[in-house]
Amino acid sequence: MPRSGTLGNPQPYTPFGVFAGLSFWSGGLTLLAAAPGIGKTSWLLRMLFESASVHIPSAIGCYEHTPEELRYRLFLQTEAMIAGPHSESAQEKVEAELARASEAVLLSLNYQEDTVRALEDMLVHDYAFPVQGPALIAVDYLNRVPVVGLTGMMNEEGRSGEAAAALRAMARHHGWAVIAAAALKSEYFNDGDELSALLGDERVPYEADRVLVVQRKGSVRECGCVPLEVITLKDRTGPTRRFPIQFWGERFYPALEEEFHKHEAIALS
Repeated sequence: MPRSGTLGNPQPYTPFGVFAGLSFWSGGLTLLAAAPGIGKTSWLLRMLFESASVHIPSAIGCYEHTPEELRYRLFLQTEAMIAGPHSESAQEKVEAELARASEAVLLSLNYQEDTVRALEDMLVHDYAFPVQGPALIAVDYLNRVPVVGLTGMMNEEGRSGEAAAALRAMARHHGWAVIAAAALKSEYFNDGDELSALLGDERVPYEADRVLVVQRKGSVRECGCVPLEVITLKDRTGPTRRFPIQFWGERFYPALEEEFHKHEAIALS
């Protein structure tokens, strides 16, 4: 018996929030790729902060940094939100702002043990994430997610496609939005403008609903801040686009275009 459906306007990509400049919808997998040191982890943290601040269940599972390191970055990011890229802010002001995102979950994951299934169980059973409903899950990063094959643990390049498929399945099963940092092949660090630039097999870009690449766009400023460009390589939710951001390295802060004036004000003073 063939399946039938009713025509209508279900709008499967309706976002439940826009965080750090990106929209997120239930069941979607986004990959965020860049060369090392460009600010992938910091951008994920800003997304986490903004989503937790509006009481969306939010977590970052990190294979690279400890919760203490992530908290330190969040503190500096909050300083940047209040005072800009280089000016000081009173600690009590920063703490008060950070308290808005106090329900965010910072997880230090083991690259040999904590599979996607383990992360899913942890979020549902230990942190009471919704079995079905909006949540934002950041994974840092895709190529470190452990995948066990028939002959044991798969290598980083070979397992990334399977990890992407598992993250996508988790997003769809629960109605969560998942964003994972991904690695670029070294030869594409300065020219990652096609899907083949992603490290791993062909399933990596295939499984993702959206793929973004962050690249340097111009020279590093004397203060250490870096102009960047975000390039959409794939987007099932709408047209691809390019847009600028800045990485305020002193504060681990990815600044959106509407915040650039805070840096320019310092330059002019």
